[in-house]
Amino acid sequence: MGRKRQAVFWQKGESMYLSEMDLLKARLTAEGRLSQSRILQEILREDSQSEQKRKMREGERYYRCDHDILRKDFRRTTISETKNGAEELKPFFNPNRSNHHNVNPFHHTLVAQKAAYLVGREPTIMVKGEEKSEYEAELAAFCDAGFNRTLHRWVVGAANKGVEYLHVYYNEDGEFCTCIVPAEELIVCYDAVHQEEMTDVIRYYDIKVLEDGKEHLRRQVEWWTKDDVTYFSENSQGEFLQKKQVPHWLVTKEENGEEVEQIAHNWGQLPFIPLQNNGEETTDLELIKGLVDAYDLLSSEGTNNLLDLVDLYWVIQGYGGEAAGAMAKKLQINKAVQISDSSGHVEAKQVELPVESRMSWMKMLRKDIFHFGMGVDTDSEDWGKAPSGVALQFQYAMFYLKINGVMPEIRRAVKEVLRFATEDWNRRDGGQRDWRKIQVQLNTSGITDDLETVQMIRESQGLVSEKTLLGKHPFVEDVNSEMEQLKRERSKKEETT
Repeated sequence: MGRKRQAVFWQKGESMYLSEMDLLKARLTAEGRLSQSRILQEILREDSQSEQKRKMREGERYYRCDHDILRKDFRRTTISETKNGAEELKPFFNPNRSNHHNVNPFHHTLVAQKAAYLVGREPTIMVKGEEKSEYEAELAAFCDAGFNRTLHRWVVGAANKGVEYLHVYYNEDGEFCTCIVPAEELIVCYDAVHQEEMTDVIRYYDIKVLEDGKEHLRRQVEWWTKDDVTYFSENSQGEFLQKKQVPHWLVTKEENGEEVEQIAHNWGQLPFIPLQNNGEETTDLELIKGLVDAYDLLSSEGTNNLLDLVDLYWVIQGYGGEAAGAMAKKLQINKAVQISDSSGHVEAKQVELPVESRMSWMKMLRKDIFHFGMGVDTDSEDWGKAPSGVALQFQYAMFYLKINGVMPEIRRAVKEVLRFATEDWNRRDGGQRDWRKIQVQLNTSGITDDLETVQMIRESQGLVSEKTLLGKHPFVEDVNSEMEQLKRERSKKEETT
């Protein structure tokens, strides 16, 4: 289901909006009185076969270096034969042909480059108007290395699929947790009018079950709303049976060590946070897939031709089959042959492959891949000629165009996660923390002229906050830890003076 689709029906001069979920249910019901199980089957079938999900799976495949070239068999081709004056195309299989595949992981490289630049270092979290507050320390502790690892997976998933989702939940011990839920497992429906607020989320995935001593895949479904979640399980006949309907979480009330009541709670919104790769939710692969496939094909074809190349082949003229065979054997053993027939001729020839033209074409493809993929080719001939900061900025020009579009989305998504965390803390201790004051700063990791960067930081002292400057310093990995270390060192210095 695409996010941008909506239907408007005009009724008595007023507009009535229907959400995607309303439209789908109405269409399925109009086709006949369908059961809840049948409606689920149709929803999942339509989604799994959609173009959006196909591109998501494709982006994931190429990130794992599972390219289309691996499915090409170079031993098979089509030849043309003429029979009875008519041309006929026939499949041909050559078992002696090499079938090597060169996978060139440009997509993986570009996505890794993008993720490392954006979230290779932990983000800096600040609270506006609350200098060094306890709330800020809680946020900094939450955004530790573990969260940054999740954030990295989140960014990679969005680049591969166009959008990726993070789920917030409570584990069995009642602890607030987050995890990545693959976007290909989700059907997300938005409100009909503004297309901004999620109204329903359907998650579906397969699990292995043992029946009659054999393993079978059975689909599980979770239908999430703002108030609750309904679980369905597929049986051996392919029908979906409702297992249970529960709130987002339950709080158990105890008296004298005994459970007396379970209180239902919900977040008041869907506990799934999207991270969009761009406004259109397109994948990074879509920009370069054709170019990458062409590069893989040229590289693989050239490799197979080289593997099958015979260094020399002999042209023997003027001799019959048996004499020519004997002569070839003498050439193999003696490296020479004596010719008594004046009409005979033996000539050695070498196969020439168009290596130079092929390399030129591949060089052009590589340049286009990094240009349209908006990445930085560190193997470029121009790289490193001028090491100044201005030259490095120029090398990153296209890359900055790409990442500047996703940086606000990452900051928004991280702030949304911290909003859920803040609500959890306030609920536990009755606090009044205001998540709206949270400010998220991404500490990017690019190749820079460190000397120029440090000089700019020094000249900016007094104009920009110390925390912001530390986030830009090339030697600082964790800004919050560095702030604490500076505080300790200054306190110790004051004590000794």
